[in-house]
Amino acid sequence: MSGGGSSSRGGVSGAVRALLASGAVALAITACASPGTPPGGPPDKLAPQLVSVRPDTNSLNVRARSVLFQFDEVVNERSTPVSGGGGASASSGSFSNNSGNASTLATLVLVSPGDGRERVTWRRHAIEVEPRHGFRPNTTYRVTILPGLSDLRGNILREPVEVVFSTGATPTSSEIGGIVFDWVGNKLAPNARVEVFAPADSTVRWSARADSSGRFAVRDLAAGTYRLRAWLDENANRAIDPREIYDSTTVSVDTTLALELYAFAHDTIGPRIETVEQIDSTGLRVKFDRGVDVNWAPDTLSAVLLRSDSSYVQVGLMIPAARYDSLARAAVEAADTTAAKPDAVAPPAAGTDTGAAQEAARAAARATAARTAKADSLKALVPKLNRPIPIQWWVVQYGAPIAPGDYRIRMRAIRGLTGATRDSEREFRLRPPAPPRDSTAAKPPAAPEPRRPPS
Repeated sequence: MSGGGSSSRGGVSGAVRALLASGAVALAITACASPGTPPGGPPDKLAPQLVSVRPDTNSLNVRARSVLFQFDEVVNERSTPVSGGGGASASSGSFSNNSGNASTLATLVLVSPGDGRERVTWRRHAIEVEPRHGFRPNTTYRVTILPGLSDLRGNILREPVEVVFSTGATPTSSEIGGIVFDWVGNKLAPNARVEVFAPADSTVRWSARADSSGRFAVRDLAAGTYRLRAWLDENANRAIDPREIYDSTTVSVDTTLALELYAFAHDTIGPRIETVEQIDSTGLRVKFDRGVDVNWAPDTLSAVLLRSDSSYVQVGLMIPAARYDSLARAAVEAADTTAAKPDAVAPPAAGTDTGAAQEAARAAARATAARTAKADSLKALVPKLNRPIPIQWWVVQYGAPIAPGDYRIRMRAIRGLTGATRDSEREFRLRPPAPPRDSTAAKPPAAPEPRRPPS
């Protein structure tokens, strides 16, 4: 009996050992198949590098159904634009480029021209791009992977990767370039999406993405007339949503065309009063919720100030806030100049080396001038808007000071950038000025210091 029991335990132990061994082998296989960071070895600090692309760039008469970008290591299928990041994933799959999902490879791919239906497939070391309807005959294509592609360690490729080829015997080479501005924001519009299409066929569109300075170039066009539009695609859905800013125009291109686009929200209603801030008893600072028409010139009848009993207060002037601030600064500087007295030049202290002091002063002046020149040169490289800026902040001045109390400002026919007008009003309270501080008042007695316990 005892021998039989021992034999049974030995059989169970052998089965357990065999099961553990098979589990270890399975675990080892799983670990080898995992796309995670392998242990050991020097740390990888290099972004994925392109090894090859098929079809090759500048190829003619291409009959391929897709473009395959091959890299020197496994790329991250959850790569995002440069401003974002992504974690490693072990699964493969395809992503529709019109999904609006900003965490897939599809948001990094531009096919120009395209119909918005290309399929982007992750293949570990490669990325395949395939138009759903195939490549059109006798057309020059530019397929671009935008900056943001990363490996499994998070090393990001910060330069675009692209291939240019033609399905015909002769490539096209006309180009539209330019700059996209955020007009109301008085700034550049980096990463703006740009599209070009023929008015007769809007389903096929040439695409580009503006860089960090708002500059773009749509290439490989045939000569002709096109519709050009640029917008900030906030949700990456390739469509202009109601609140997204955009600009569009019709252009005729022969070889190379350069222009500026001024993007703004194309509202169907005019601006409204968003905030009212008290300057003093003689004026208000008013902000609209969007820029007004640059040719809008309000007069004394454009704004009305109402007391709580509905009586009117005369409005004397309404000007842009920037102009008001400039006039106020000029007045303060003029007053300071009048009141200032020239200081007597103090003689140098005994034992001072005036020659060395003067040379040090000249060296400091040269260094300051060099820094200023460098800053000016860098500033000159930034594109400037060549249109008047839509104004959101205005100052309304009264004909005479008003007393503290509750008021309501009413403005009529505020005209927006699309030409739409709107009446708007807002309540505010004019508070009395703070009483002057009495410098002669006796200071309160100081609190007695806490008594220390005897040691």
